[in-house]
Amino acid sequence: MKERSVAEQVRQAVHQARARVYQVGKVTPLEKFSLPGEGPEVWVKREDLGPIKAYKWRGAFNAMACLTEEERARGIVAASAGNHAQGIALAAKHLGCRARIFMPEPTPQVKQDAVRTHGGEMVNIVLTGDRFSQAQERALEEVERTGEVFIPPYDSVPVMGGQGTLADEVVMQAEAPFDRVYLAIGGGGMASAVAVWLKSYWPEIRIIGVEGEAQASMKAALEHGEPWELDYVDLFCDGTAVTKVGTLTREICQEFLDEIITVSNGEVAQAIRAHWERLRVIPEPSGAMSLAGYLQDQEAGKVRARERVLTVLCGANMDFAKVADISHRAALGRSREEAWSFQIEEKNGSLVELLEQLPDGTTILDLQYGRVRGKKQKPVLTVGLSNETWPGFRKWAGTLGEEVSPFSVRYRVIPFTPALYAAPLYVEVEFPERAGALLAFMREVRPYASLCYFNYTYSGERVGRALLGLDFGSEDKRSAQQGKVFALAGRVVRSVQSVQL
Repeated sequence: MKERSVAEQVRQAVHQARARVYQVGKVTPLEKFSLPGEGPEVWVKREDLGPIKAYKWRGAFNAMACLTEEERARGIVAASAGNHAQGIALAAKHLGCRARIFMPEPTPQVKQDAVRTHGGEMVNIVLTGDRFSQAQERALEEVERTGEVFIPPYDSVPVMGGQGTLADEVVMQAEAPFDRVYLAIGGGGMASAVAVWLKSYWPEIRIIGVEGEAQASMKAALEHGEPWELDYVDLFCDGTAVTKVGTLTREICQEFLDEIITVSNGEVAQAIRAHWERLRVIPEPSGAMSLAGYLQDQEAGKVRARERVLTVLCGANMDFAKVADISHRAALGRSREEAWSFQIEEKNGSLVELLEQLPDGTTILDLQYGRVRGKKQKPVLTVGLSNETWPGFRKWAGTLGEEVSPFSVRYRVIPFTPALYAAPLYVEVEFPERAGALLAFMREVRPYASLCYFNYTYSGERVGRALLGLDFGSEDKRSAQQGKVFALAGRVVRSVQSVQL
């Protein structure tokens, strides 16, 4: 008898998984995604509404439910960056078996807490290594030592069979075939299973895999004809940060994917923002990669106006602390972020004069300045520039000669020399976060004092905040004028006693 292909095995596994996975979860909705203007009809599969807020419960539970009682009694071992671990925990508690889950040490706390919530006393988390690949290596060593059963996160037919049930639901829910679908790829398990299932029902559908620019392990595997290990993967989209895809998933993706595209972290942040604005949901970065891929193609004019498009919101388990970073990246959009060091005269108003010269369309993201000894002062300005405004800014910067140079901002340390300040006042200020507001405030301050210290960075909020040092020149002038500074539109929040390096 001819051996069935991996794709055929996955297709059969999806059929069988129907009878298992709904013991612990329900069908997730397919929701229309309304984007501004005329364009394609976009839908999103809401896997964030599943029992673990991500699709991984499907494959983990199906694989564990396929085991014999004797195999489950030996104990389960898994490795995961987060969502697969939650699926294992959910299954362990439901099936009454113990599981040890190896997770990278930087795994977001929200995912660790969720694993403990879903698994209770049936689960033990072992934090090890900095990356998923290191955690998986340790897990496999333990399996070799103890004889426990390893449940892979993606390179397994039963796991892919479970993941494929989300595509089975799409086929049942869709009013008409989709013309294209965008699928996030980490190890490739979900993309493989969904591609196999959708191509079975809608042979003409275009399947586009989406990877992070610095996570493109599947793209590398397809180019080399075998799983290929990356030396480095970016962790912004932590759920898809896989250095090497599976053997089975590579084979299926090679056959069923029509294309693989890569998206930047900024594009992912924009997609997260779009989810929030349209659905009032905040996906984790990997969960928004599908929509990010579509938005990239839409902007490039690759999607026809009458096409029906499917995206998959595949997870919403994110540390709250990451929201600020995402907000910052989303505000930048497709802009490039650059830091520049300027040389300006040591005189009252020179910093304001510099900002007044900035070309139109330049967004100030960060300003670091502290007065130091010497005739020349060196503020560092980080700006956001679109593809349209970038050439103009570069041309303007070129006219300044040696007075300006690109700068690498890694750590926020602002040198300054307090001994140079005659009568300083340090204040925290607030101003509307809109173009020109910061410069307007600085112009208002200029008649009263010179700026000797400035610490500002864009936070994504409606209100901008900065720490300013104002030198009045003498104690008498400070006593007479600081009240006027505090009265400027009520924007001074409080004074600060001192600033130390």
